Amino acid sequence: MHAHNKSSPYQKCAWEVIEDAIKGRLEACLTAQIIYEFFAVITNPKRVESPLKLDQAVEVSIDFWECCEIEKIHPSSNAVLSVLRIAKEVNLSRSQIFDCVIAVTAKDNKVECIYTENVDDFKNYSFLRAVNPFEDLGARS
Repeated sequence: MHAHNKSSPYQKCAWEVIEDAIKGRLEACLTAQIIYEFFAVITNPKRVESPLKLDQAVEVSIDFWECCEIEKIHPSSNAVLSVLRIAKEVNLSRSQIFDCVIAVTAKDNKVECIYTENVDDFKNYSFLRAVNPFEDLGARS
């Protein structure tokens, strides 16, 4: 989101992360859910100062999804059951379920670390390390 938000103080850093992924210096992957969330944020004037127009947002989202250098991962056939069991176990509420889906999808695809500004949203998942690339730039290496 920050890479496409001209008013973000993190725009340069976000572009560097994307460039590292595209050039193979960073092993990266995406889920469909992340693309949907990205689209929702970059088109929302309540979330970004200069939201992208629909056509721009669609084009950027497609570019990310079609980028061969970034692996696409998907929930397993058992993800729904895993998510619901974890939701009960850690007492998730409302929209926290969506982060749980991301965490379970990562686990099912043997992803051990994710980049997110919302590190606290992933503290319930011992199998996943969440890193804020804007706070801990050294963790990218």
